[in-house]
Amino acid sequence: MGGLERKINRLRARTEWVGRGDLESRFDIQVDPKFGNIVMICANGKGRRVVEDMWPDVEWSRESYYPPEWRFTHIRVTRLPPHLERMVPLKFVGTESLGFAVACALHRRAWPLRVAWFRGEGADISLGTFDGRMKDEDVDFALYGDYVPAGVPVKI
Repeated sequence: MGGLERKINRLRARTEWVGRGDLESRFDIQVDPKFGNIVMICANGKGRRVVEDMWPDVEWSRESYYPPEWRFTHIRVTRLPPHLERMVPLKFVGTESLGFAVACALHRRAWPLRVAWFRGEGADISLGTFDGRMKDEDVDFALYGDYVPAGVPVKI
């Protein structure tokens, strides 16, 4: 578990089994960490409004894999809030921890909408969810990031 996750571990996060067909009906926002500080965010209409409040310049793309009302975008996290950066500098934050941080920031603003984040890779993927509203004020942070258009080469 990374330092960022330990800091936020007081949240009552949990992992649950959800069938692929149930994802879009159970969640409004899905966070999928990629590489190079990039996080993919998939959302329905309600979830997109929350994401756009945090990152107003995002543009959404359509993927046939998702139901028609779902769209996705990519965000590159460029800076952590100062209190997190003091604990773990961004260059040392792991991919999964960064995805968790984005999910926390969105969940804090989205409640009562449901946010989920993916962990692992390949056949070893799990889905993390939150039990309820966040009560810890330390996790009410905005991540600094930029929209990354789909198809743009990413330098790691």
